[in-house]
Amino acid sequence: MDIVFQMLFGAEQNRELLISLLNAVLNPPVPIASVTVLSGQPERLAASAKSISLDLRLRLQNGEQVDVEMQSQRHAALRERALYYWARMYADDLQRGNPYTELRRCVVILITNFSELTSQRFHSTFQLHERHGGELLTDHLELHVLELNKLPNALERYDEPNLTLWGKFLSAKADEELEDLAMEHPVLKQAKAALDRLSEDEAARYEAESREMALLTWEAGVAKARREAEQIGHREGRAAGTAEVLLRQLTLKFGPPPANIAERLASASQEDLLRWSDRVLSVDMLEEIFV
Repeated sequence: MDIVFQMLFGAEQNRELLISLLNAVLNPPVPIASVTVLSGQPERLAASAKSISLDLRLRLQNGEQVDVEMQSQRHAALRERALYYWARMYADDLQRGNPYTELRRCVVILITNFSELTSQRFHSTFQLHERHGGELLTDHLELHVLELNKLPNALERYDEPNLTLWGKFLSAKADEELEDLAMEHPVLKQAKAALDRLSEDEAARYEAESREMALLTWEAGVAKARREAEQIGHREGRAAGTAEVLLRQLTLKFGPPPANIAERLASASQEDLLRWSDRVLSVDMLEEIFV
């Protein structure tokens, strides 16, 4: 789960594990030696939050920032959200009055257990390159996608052995698998021990269970709203039904919206309603729906 990932790799006592994972993903010319976990938004870190994503925002010793996000479920506009996180990090890094030369590279690492890309690669890296000649415009934008369900392809080719070890750890479904991995590499032995300590922590276990229940409740609410909207759509027309389900989704996630929002939905086109509906699961603030 995303919250278990956050508790495991975000803990100060597990900093060595986080550094090992980052070195495996980024493969920097000079290995990462230290990293600071930056404060996240409280509403994104709460187990019962209506927001459905948790991440780790990090600063490396050279000033670069990294956002690591675990996604266990497919959501609309996932790629756009990853780019938005990068843009937010990059813009926030420049203090008022400072020159652009002080901007540092920002990286987003997106880990999924489903196929987001058409490629069969387990680890995909995106940068800004000129379309024809391939010249790199800047290394300040970098996005890594790790699709755990494609790990067998990397294991067959023995690609990135350190990263595939972490992939096996993150995708393990049974304690026996973790025991075997602990025998393969010392850092995975540490990770297994840290995970065991976390599972024995009553408060952490309660938080993880609360997170899971919150997600299940959210998904059930969305599914119910969609079914009701279909019924409303048959009775009152397609756009009216879509507006009704979108209003219910917004209420579930953000609480009762202002009156002007309901009015805007009622007068919106079907195209706009569908576009806004796709954004509901991928934003943190109500205002971002209508950008």
